[in-house]
Amino acid sequence: MTAYLVVTGARLVVASPAPDAAVLAPHAGLLGLALAVLFLPSAPRWLREWLPIIALPILYSEIPALIAAHGHVATNDAVVLRWEHMVFGGDPSRAWAAKWAWLPMSEVLHASYLSYYAIVFSVPAALAFTGRRNELGVATFVLLLTFITCFLLYSVFPVDGPRYGSVTPIPGMMRAAVLWVLENGSSRGTAFPSSHVAVATTQSILAVWYFGRRGVAVGALTVALAAGAVYGGFHYAVDAVAGVALGVGISAVGLGLMGATRRKPSDQANATAPT
Repeated sequence: MTAYLVVTGARLVVASPAPDAAVLAPHAGLLGLALAVLFLPSAPRWLREWLPIIALPILYSEIPALIAAHGHVATNDAVVLRWEHMVFGGDPSRAWAAKWAWLPMSEVLHASYLSYYAIVFSVPAALAFTGRRNELGVATFVLLLTFITCFLLYSVFPVDGPRYGSVTPIPGMMRAAVLWVLENGSSRGTAFPSSHVAVATTQSILAVWYFGRRGVAVGALTVALAAGAVYGGFHYAVDAVAGVALGVGISAVGLGLMGATRRKPSDQANATAPT
């Protein structure tokens, strides 16, 4: 995370026009905390463990400034829509709600989409609650790697997505709740790939990795979340497909990196042990 903050901070500073203090100040504060955790042995353990997750809202909120810093004026929705028609022969984000205009289904899928915010915390919270501190560090690393990969992609390839516009939106309590959350907390240009789906996929893999069959519940929620993302008109279908692929790929890379890192001390000990 520290490397990401340094690189993106430098990009924000040299951007023309530079973003205002509302973007730079939280970024600088977060970088200061990250450096303190990295170099100060006295930094609280809870801060070391949870700073990457605490930082996520700030990192997400500055994406529009990063997009602007890269000089993007228009988004790439036309490109993604071409992919959509090539893969699906149409635009499911506009068609599914019209084809299956059933309020109970709509409410379940919208509630599943909203469950993303619980999914983000699910595996780290379960590992912390069960005292598995080493695994918590690995899970947090993999989760953060998924988020950062999405954020970097957004900064160079912004896509607005359908912007919540199914053809025949079905009024309901869950849809209203999702729209309120998105209108008050979403950043434009963050549709492809779907970070909701990518992160939920990562968490599903981690949940099964650490908790076996009990983790399958997160996977089931992820499937419903991905369907809700398209059904509600929040993402193109290819956004969801790309999110799944990214979540699987980053999970494999992240777990592999952390596995290799944690094997090194024992491997070295075995190599130098007297025979």
